Amino acid sequence: MHFGLLTTNMNSSIGTHRPQRAVLYRTLLFLAVLLSASLCQAKPPFLALFKDYYKVDGSTALGQAACKTCHVEQGTRRNPYGKDLSKLVKMSPDGVLTLDMLKQVENLDSDGDGWKNIDEIQQGNLPGNPSDHPDGKPGDPPKKKKAVSSGSFLSSLLPSNGYHPVVVHFPIALFLFGLLLEILGIRKSNTELGKAAGWNLVGALASLSVVVPSGIAAWLLGGHKLEGTMLVHLILAISALALMITTLVTRKKLGHTHKGYLFVLILTAVIVAVTGHFGGLMVYG
Repeated sequence: MHFGLLTTNMNSSIGTHRPQRAVLYRTLLFLAVLLSASLCQAKPPFLALFKDYYKVDGSTALGQAACKTCHVEQGTRRNPYGKDLSKLVKMSPDGVLTLDMLKQVENLDSDGDGWKNIDEIQQGNLPGNPSDHPDGKPGDPPKKKKAVSSGSFLSSLLPSNGYHPVVVHFPIALFLFGLLLEILGIRKSNTELGKAAGWNLVGALASLSVVVPSGIAAWLLGGHKLEGTMLVHLILAISALALMITTLVTRKKLGHTHKGYLFVLILTAVIVAVTGHFGGLMVYG
C-alpha cells in the first residue's frame, strides 16, 4: 500500500515538473530572441564616437554620410580616411577605435584634396572623399557649412539599407539557437527541447519573408555593384535559403535524431554564419 502511494507521488511529481520545464525552455527561447533583437539594433561604435566628438551637423554631407564616412560608395571597402584610422586600430592591443586615434589623423590629408581632415570635418565635408571638400582654397577662413537636402518623407522612412541590418539578425539567431536546442535535446533525450528547436528553425525560415525583400531593397537603394563581397554575400544568402528549406524537409522525413538530418543542419548553420560574416564586411569592412 505504501509502495503504491510512493509510486503515485513520484508520478505526480514528474507530471508537475514537466510543464515547469516546458515553461522554462520557452522562457529561455523568448529571452534569446529578445536579446538578439536588441543587439541587432546597435549602431557601429565608430559612428557614435565620431559624431559625438566632432558634434557633426546632421544637415551636412558628413552628417548624412553614415558608413560612407570611412567607406567607399559601395560600402565594401574603406576610403582613404577609413584606411588611415584602420591602421591605428590594427596597431592597438584591443582593436578598438579611440579619441586619440581620431586626433592623430586630424592633421592628415587622407583623400589628397589639399584640405586637412580636421578642416573638412569641421565644415561638414567628407575627409575620405576628394570630390567633397570646403569651398575656396585650403587655409581660407571657414565658411558656412553646406546643408544637404534631407530628402522626402518617404525616403526618410525607407533608408538606403532597407532596414536589412536590423531584420537580418533574426534568422541567424533563431537558426543557430535552434541548432543548440536540437543538440541539447538529443543529448538529454528531451522532447521539449526538440520541439523548441523545431519552432526556432521554422521561425528562422519564416523571418526570411522579411529579410529577403529588405536585402534586395538594400542592394538597389544602396547602389551596390554585384561584384566582390556583395556577389559572395548574395550567393551565400541564396545557398542559406535553399539549405534552410532542405533542413526542415529533411527533419520532417528523417526525424530530428537522424545523422543525415544533423549533417544538413550543421552545414546550414555554417553557411548561415559565413553569410552573416560577409554581410558584416559590407558594413564594417
